[in-house]
Amino acid sequence: KVDNPRHHPALCALLDSSKKAARLAAGQVLKKIGGRAILHALGEKIKEPAFQNRIEAIDLVMSIAGAQGAPIIGIVLQIGNPREKVKALKFLGDPDTMERALATALRAILPALEDPSEQVIVQAIESFGNLCNEHEYFDYLSKFLRASNLSFVRVAARGLRRFHSSAVMAELSRLLRVGPSDIRMEVLDTLERIGRDEVLPLLVKALAHKQVVVRSRASEALSRLSRAGKISAISVILWLLRSPDVNIRRMAVEVAQSIQDQEAQLWPKLLRFLRDEDWWVRERMVDALLEMAGMQLTPFMVGFLSDSSDVLRRFAIDVMNRLKDPRAMGALVNAAQKDEDWWVREKAIDALACLGDKKVVPYIIDLMHNQLELQLVCIQALVRLEARSSARYIAALLSSGDPDVRIEAVRALEAFEAKDFVGQLKQLLLDPNAKIVRAVRHLLQRWDIKEISDLGLTGSQFYSPLDQGLLALEKAGGDDLILGPGRMPYMKKLGKVMPLSQKVLPAEQVWAMLAPLLSPFQKEKLESLKDVDMAYHIKGEDLRFRVNIFHQEGGLGAVFRIIRNRVPNLENLGLPEVVERFADLKDGLILVGGPTGSGKSTTLAAIIDSINRNSSRHIVSLEDPIEVVHATKKSLVNQREVGTHTSSFTAALRSTLRQDPDVILVGELRDIDTIEFTVRAADTGHLVFGTVHTVSAHATVDRLINVFPPDEHGQIRSSLANSLRAVVCQYLIKRIDDPGRILSTEVMLNNLAISNLLRKGKTFQIPSLIALAREEGMQLMDHELMRLYQEGKISIEEAFMKANDKKAFDQVMGDDKEKKEGGAETSPGGEALPRS
Repeated sequence: KVDNPRHHPALCALLDSSKKAARLAAGQVLKKIGGRAILHALGEKIKEPAFQNRIEAIDLVMSIAGAQGAPIIGIVLQIGNPREKVKALKFLGDPDTMERALATALRAILPALEDPSEQVIVQAIESFGNLCNEHEYFDYLSKFLRASNLSFVRVAARGLRRFHSSAVMAELSRLLRVGPSDIRMEVLDTLERIGRDEVLPLLVKALAHKQVVVRSRASEALSRLSRAGKISAISVILWLLRSPDVNIRRMAVEVAQSIQDQEAQLWPKLLRFLRDEDWWVRERMVDALLEMAGMQLTPFMVGFLSDSSDVLRRFAIDVMNRLKDPRAMGALVNAAQKDEDWWVREKAIDALACLGDKKVVPYIIDLMHNQLELQLVCIQALVRLEARSSARYIAALLSSGDPDVRIEAVRALEAFEAKDFVGQLKQLLLDPNAKIVRAVRHLLQRWDIKEISDLGLTGSQFYSPLDQGLLALEKAGGDDLILGPGRMPYMKKLGKVMPLSQKVLPAEQVWAMLAPLLSPFQKEKLESLKDVDMAYHIKGEDLRFRVNIFHQEGGLGAVFRIIRNRVPNLENLGLPEVVERFADLKDGLILVGGPTGSGKSTTLAAIIDSINRNSSRHIVSLEDPIEVVHATKKSLVNQREVGTHTSSFTAALRSTLRQDPDVILVGELRDIDTIEFTVRAADTGHLVFGTVHTVSAHATVDRLINVFPPDEHGQIRSSLANSLRAVVCQYLIKRIDDPGRILSTEVMLNNLAISNLLRKGKTFQIPSLIALAREEGMQLMDHELMRLYQEGKISIEEAFMKANDKKAFDQVMGDDKEKKEGGAETSPGGEALPRS
């Protein structure tokens, strides 16, 4: 009651007493007195290193001063033990107590975030998170979200409960993804504490988690937030419906059914939300909506048909297509007739067909004849309705200018077995569209082959004279059809030329056969005395040919090489095993050499097919013309033909690198521009394949280098040394042990030794290095030829003709000749065989 300031230190000294009663009595007096002097005295006491009852002093300071005691409490964080620091941090982190001294408290807490004690750091993170704003949180606490200490991560995640920005949601989403489980549970607790619509995406995502405990906790959080009214039931339903997981979408049904909607207010609200959602969300909702509302949706969907948004009208049509509600027939007919959007009209017709009611047939026939853009979908709808009475109206569309409509009409007449319209169908046998010709031909043959005979179009008479010759070539198993003026058509098969027909073709007839194949550009090229390369296929047949048309004595000539579009597996071609591994390379230049007809294109097609089947890459080919058509499998394949898709190789090369390819196929390296491009593309990280007309590895390299001016040889040699991966040269040689031909190959792989020879210009030494590197997978052509001869697969004459170093075969040729003249039969290895 006297409050003599001189006695304050004596009171504070009692806080050191070993008697608890004395400490409590002194504390009660100090609380009553309060004031600056007492706080100063307490601060001095707390600073004493030997002070044992610092925790009681902290309580006393905070009860006297509240937020004003923050500076004194901050002293504890500098000199106290971990237990005392944690006590001080709890007071500093109380937002109610520190409401008027937030900045002071935050400054006091900051050093504790670097404290050596784990328990102090944990409490500092929590206290700082209780007081800071979002900007301060990310400046000082976000680092703990990625700490290796899970206690730090857990308490830092808890600190995000006061915020709800996109950055916060992104961090919580990451923690929910990476875990572990106790961190995920902390994240879900934090999301529930945030309790706003922003947390819905993450809670719905957690519902699909593989761990049951996570799914259960997310479901509890959603349920409690919804019941508490913190997030709207409609928002919950919409987010549940957005999930690709059917089980989560079914939860939306359960949520909707749990809501008492006696006044039918939910569905109008939900559908109003739908109107503003994007199309993907609406599509995801269809299944759940049908289960929730069923036929009750029809009036709403009919209302959507008058909406100004064509997207919403399309959605309404899709839903009605699923509902198949007969009450929607009038609205669908009206939409099919009058809607401004062609897609809505098409889908309305499709929905009418799904109703299965033939009352709509007259409306569809009317639409089919009055709206040309709807003819295709109308035909399909009539077929689905099994409206055989509409056959005569469909038959009228066989003369449509749209090939898609014509072929759909053919299919419809086939479905209706409408043989009354055979006459109109026969007229399509001369249709310019090969697909239509093939469909009509097969349909007429299925119905009755005699009906074709009545036209006098049996057998090959369906085809032009040229097509007849090409079909005969394919049937005979030939490789090339050779046409020339004043000569019989010849076939080349297994390397031998023989007449295909005894009829001599005058120059005028050859011109008449070839001229229709040429575009104006190609005719102009031919007239300037240049030959023309192109591709040709027979309409209605799966037969393609590579064509070269050229001038010769007496008129035009042409060679048609059949392209067998069945790409063999790389493993079945008889190539060395090392070649099969080329498909796994990521970059560099690979060249395949050989004369015409040696199978270069087949080898490359098989390698490209292997890449297409086994990896996901972008493949671009530049060919003149396209030979093998590659369907997209694992890889994306784009094929361009010179003269058809691009004016020249040079123009195509300029644009190829802008198409972001991984693999590039260049049909033939024929000039300096093409070679320069392929080397540059290989240098820049692409895998490039090309063909050359050379028969050995060192000749291939010389061919590439010598096409450049002499002053550029050093640069191109250096580029090839870096980018060239391999050279494969091959021959197809007639077998003597079996029918057909066998492959003989030379393989050069660019190792360190080869690379050095390329840089130094010593390509003449390459054969020696190849011969010494068989264990690496390299092989010389001459060695392979000798091996095939010794195994009895080819004749010595064929081996000699193809050999690069013919001296090595002279002795064998001589020995073989002597033994034959001596009358003895010899084995392929040169040993005489006993006569039987």
